[in-house]
Amino acid sequence: MKGYLNRWGLVMLLCLSVNAYAQVNVRDEFSAGLDPGLPWSWTVIAPNPDACDYWNSEDPSRYRFQDDLLVIDFHPWNSTYDQWNYANNFLNLPVRGFGDGWAIETTVTLNLNGNIPGAYTQVGLMLMKDMDNYYTVMLLVDPNASPIRFWVSTAQEINRSYGYGGASAGYWDDGQNSSTCGLRIEDAGLVDGVRKVNIKIKRQGIDDDWVAIWPSPMDVPQIVSDIVQNGGYVGFFNVAGFTAEPMPSADFDYIQLEQVFLKTAGDVNNDGCVDDADLLQVLFDFGNGGDGLSSDVNQDCVVDDADLLQVLFSFGSGC
Repeated sequence: MKGYLNRWGLVMLLCLSVNAYAQVNVRDEFSAGLDPGLPWSWTVIAPNPDACDYWNSEDPSRYRFQDDLLVIDFHPWNSTYDQWNYANNFLNLPVRGFGDGWAIETTVTLNLNGNIPGAYTQVGLMLMKDMDNYYTVMLLVDPNASPIRFWVSTAQEINRSYGYGGASAGYWDDGQNSSTCGLRIEDAGLVDGVRKVNIKIKRQGIDDDWVAIWPSPMDVPQIVSDIVQNGGYVGFFNVAGFTAEPMPSADFDYIQLEQVFLKTAGDVNNDGCVDDADLLQVLFDFGNGGDGLSSDVNQDCVVDDADLLQVLFSFGSGC
């Protein structure tokens, strides 16, 4: 670190414990914008063996807040499939892990805006380590059906290998221009000694309450298990594999997290408390570069003075 911090300067930094992100139950209703008390981010990690690749996915021209909804207009050829990662407007919350009884839910409307898509068009919840490793619960339209129809499915990608996520339900809203559905993924507890999850939906005009889709409960997907234990990102995604305008749009009504531990800035070792251990880790990693480094607090691809200061400013948070 260049220069030095005198005794009183250090005391002042240690007292500035203003980060309150480490919450376990939150709900953002998107009333005129994002809740400023939550650590919302548009940044995703798109692993690149040749470069540090933190990616700001925000495209302000294609999202807005309207009538207490987060409205995302799909981006042409937006994709997360295998190596074709062109993610735009992937809003997310960094998390350090989940507790027993965790759940994540939203309600979303997929509007086709009069355009009949020729490719799978998807929107929903995303649990993500990075753009090559994630799990999705999604409302989507079947481009091969006539008339078009909607259903809910799941998918996961592990190291650029895309596959089915293990649960699905449908079809409904045949021939309609839009569909509204609640999406929920939750801890189902232990079944015969094995941890399980439920995927649930609530279809507008069809379901009065949450309905578990097949199969429920199901084994915890690998990526979900990793994020439950070690943290990652929770948020929204949208995919449209075609270019015709007008593009579809997604209206998110809210997001609710239960027993989900939000990441505290400066919590380098992911234990929920910014303390001496985090300072030491930054010092050990000082000068290192690359993506995914926990000590790179400000995600600028190098561990330096700025990261050390961020840990100092957040010292004591979550403890």
